[in-house]
This record gives sequence, structure tokens and C-alpha cells, in this order.
Amino acid sequence: MSQDESKAQQCRRKFNRKYTLFKIPAYDAETQSCLGLVQDLSENGIQLIGINMDINSTKTLIIHTNDDLKGSPMSFQAVCRWVREEELQGYYVSGFEITDISDETRRNLLGLMEYVTLE
Repeated sequence: MSQDESKAQQCRRKFNRKYTLFKIPAYDAETQSCLGLVQDLSENGIQLIGINMDINSTKTLIIHTNDDLKGSPMSFQAVCRWVREEELQGYYVSGFEITDISDETRRNLLGLMEYVTLE
């Protein structure tokens, strides 16, 4: 692992990740297409299982919680920092850094993390 990759990983791990207990879809706000399911969340990032993404691409993500979770959709801007192909399963795992999020959406995201995740 290069020194730059090591520094990036340390920065990414500054916030605790929490793993979701429910299937929560994430959509591209521009195309309305599903990018995948939320695998884990942190205060500054999100990991998706789904389609291949371009590293360093910026997306406005919309997270839709289902009716059981009683949440409203959350929208925020994030940059894809890495992608890994899971060849045997046939899907991609991608990590996004949240770069632009309103205070209200951040509060809602933190609330969602408490309700639907494990550490």
C-alpha cells in the first residue's frame, strides 16, 4: 500500500462505520437510477453494494428509507473514492465520501444510523 493510500484510509476511518440491518436503496438524483444498497454508513461516508462507479465521480445521492423506518428521503452530495469488484458474486462495492450535506439531512442521517445499524 502506498503512503497516499495509507493516509486516505486513515482519514476514511476517522469516523466509526455502522452496518445496516435493512435493505436501504441509494439513487442517483440526476438519473433516478438505483446505484445500489447501503452496506454501511458513517458520519462522513457511505458504502454501497451495486453497480460499477467511476472513482472521483461526484453524485447527488438520495437515500430512501422504507415505510417501516418512517423516514423521509435524504439527499446529499458525495464523491466515489474507491470501487472493488466482487467477481464471484457479480456486483461492485463502492465507497463514497460525503462532501455536501445540509445540517438537517446530517441530523436525519445520524438518526438513521442509530436506528438501522450495528457497529
